[in-house]
Amino acid sequence: MKAVVTTMLAASLRRLVQTAVVAVVALLSTATAVLGVGLLVVSDAPFDNAFAAQSGAHATALFDPEKADAQTLAGTAQRPGVVAAAGPFESIIIDLDDFGIRAATVVGRGDPDGAVDRLALDEGRFLGGTGEIVIARHAIPPFEASREGITVGQLVTIGRVKLRLVGVADSITNTADAWVWPGQNDLLHAPDVVRGRQMLYRFTSADDKGALAAATAQLPPGSLIASTGYATSKLQANSTTAPIVPFVVAFAVLGLVMSVLIVANVANGAVVSGYRVIGILKSLGFKPGQVVAVYIGQLLVPATFGALGGLVTGNIVAIPVLRQAQRAYDVAAATTLPLWVWVTVPLALIVLTGFAAATAAWRAGRIPSAQAIAIGRAPRTGRGYRIRRRLAATRLPRPISFGIGTLFARPARSAGTLVALIIGTATVVFATGLSTTLNRAADSFTRTASVPIDVTVQPKSDLEAVRAAISAQPGTARLAGYWRGSAQVAGVNSAVAITGYDSTSNPGSAWVGYELISGRWFSAPGEVVVSSRLSGVTGTRIGNSLTVTTELGHLTVRVVGEIFDYANDGFSVIGDHTTLATVAGNPRPQGFEVSLEQGVDAKSYRSELSDAFAGQPVDVRLRAGSSSQYSILLMLALVATLTTLLTSVAASGVFNTVVLNTRERVHEIGVLKSLGMTPHQTRTMVLSSMIGVGLVAGVIAVPLGVALHHEILPRMGRAVGTGLPASLYEVYSLGQLAALAAAGIALAAVASLFPAYWASRTHPASALRAE
Repeated sequence: MKAVVTTMLAASLRRLVQTAVVAVVALLSTATAVLGVGLLVVSDAPFDNAFAAQSGAHATALFDPEKADAQTLAGTAQRPGVVAAAGPFESIIIDLDDFGIRAATVVGRGDPDGAVDRLALDEGRFLGGTGEIVIARHAIPPFEASREGITVGQLVTIGRVKLRLVGVADSITNTADAWVWPGQNDLLHAPDVVRGRQMLYRFTSADDKGALAAATAQLPPGSLIASTGYATSKLQANSTTAPIVPFVVAFAVLGLVMSVLIVANVANGAVVSGYRVIGILKSLGFKPGQVVAVYIGQLLVPATFGALGGLVTGNIVAIPVLRQAQRAYDVAAATTLPLWVWVTVPLALIVLTGFAAATAAWRAGRIPSAQAIAIGRAPRTGRGYRIRRRLAATRLPRPISFGIGTLFARPARSAGTLVALIIGTATVVFATGLSTTLNRAADSFTRTASVPIDVTVQPKSDLEAVRAAISAQPGTARLAGYWRGSAQVAGVNSAVAITGYDSTSNPGSAWVGYELISGRWFSAPGEVVVSSRLSGVTGTRIGNSLTVTTELGHLTVRVVGEIFDYANDGFSVIGDHTTLATVAGNPRPQGFEVSLEQGVDAKSYRSELSDAFAGQPVDVRLRAGSSSQYSILLMLALVATLTTLLTSVAASGVFNTVVLNTRERVHEIGVLKSLGMTPHQTRTMVLSSMIGVGLVAGVIAVPLGVALHHEILPRMGRAVGTGLPASLYEVYSLGQLAALAAAGIALAAVASLFPAYWASRTHPASALRAE
């Protein structure tokens, strides 16, 4: 046993390059696996898990303070079916102008914890007294660049009160848009605000409507003003989460598969490269089992250190990535991974390394000593050898033919490296297409590229004068008057947004920014287009009739087109204003959407048009990004991060293969250099051995990456109940595909640079003396 341990440690110290490579690969693979498992964990019912962790409210109820006093409301916590309650909290409805939020709910609350709705702090701290405010995370954009100067520590004005922003917090059920200290009476009891009292409940059942009715049954009639429940909160959260999960899971699975593949390839390659030593050990009297033990230990030592380092690295990397993922899921970010991930992932990588080493070493241990020594000196003769001879006979430069021939000397190792490169390159192809798709989806949702200017008017405005002024403004391309409202449609539980366009403006779908999935744009009275989600929920198809209902009556219209629109949770109907006038309730357009001539700066245009309307009841605004756009920005950040990690792991696999190949051929390299091969030719030989693999990987990876893109994309669409227009699929050009195929070559070349440089710098005498 002592001889086995001594030999194992001596071999690890003598082969420092191999030891370092195994440790680095184990580190990267463990880190990637930790992140992959972590992503799978947070993608499993993120809302439900966060709801349980934060003791979310099954019901958030707002009461009239004139009809229900605080003591009476507190007594509802004892009603049957109520498990826990928090409140009553003073609340007001007020505009948060400094944050750009209209009709925000501000609640007086002094403690972020409690039995119901524990608030998770994203930034800063919670309230410590009067004069401070904490903003809800959902109420501000998630990226600093989009916050327009909103920072923790700044002074903000709420109504007539100046408060210091001290933190950003998250409520899983969005119980408020901001919180102030309960004693902030100059704001909470201001005479010009809408006041209320808020109660938060957790029930024995998630049936929040029935349980809330039972809890408030004994209150004076009309006490309950409004309420939101668990079901609504979960539906809203899942509508955000659902499209993200498919691609996050895809990245996680790719990372896990690549990690397993590379670790197995490294372990197998390390044993195969040591065949000569195995033969010598057997000649010295080592039994096959002892040989296997030497090589298992020789690899397990650096693999263990690498796995432990990868665990730390994976957690360091995972925290911001999981934060991005959970931010995209609109739940509080976890700071650590579950304990079982800490234990299972590195242990699994260590066991995998040991198993791969044992399999290869046991096979090698059964080979006779003389044969093992001979194999260690040169690759096996046979198909690989014959291919190398044939390549040498071609007109290819000798360094290139030698380099390519190396691939066939160790076909199993080359195949493992090829698969790793295919996965890495396919990830780049998939990520590139998905990023383009998400950017186009963001443009479609916000329509900022098509109609960047929104001009709203007051009832007393002279519409024709406003229209004429916009048309006369330099830079105006087109404008369309619009009216917006809401209605009910059979089969849809929530309100449906209806938009009517001024027929005199000829608002074609292309220039106002709506993308058609099927059918055509409306062109005659009685015709409308509907969002894809509305079409799917109601079962309405092109050519079917649809009945729209408002308090003014019913209107039956004919559906002629299905559009890609996720405003109002994806429920929208768009038609000519004259068609919708009977249920509109407001025959006048509420404003104008304006498209600009190419090259015109939207901010400058907006400033100049605002000056033209100075003193008039006209508001000129840039179209703002929606919450869906922020989710897309978060998804883009996730895609970039995960792609970087996966390509790094793929590069480590290539690096390992080149190092092993170069070490095995060091004697041959010495012979070639003594025969006159220059350092440049040596580098070319080493690089060409992997560039060929990169080329093959790129050719295979491009269709795989495109196929993965086309497979994941409809899953993302189905997850939120919407179809997707062809423009979101057709994101790859021929030139782009060719460049992406070259990504495999670039990845292989970059990973091969250091071994190639080392080989070119090796002195012939040193190489000839090497094993």
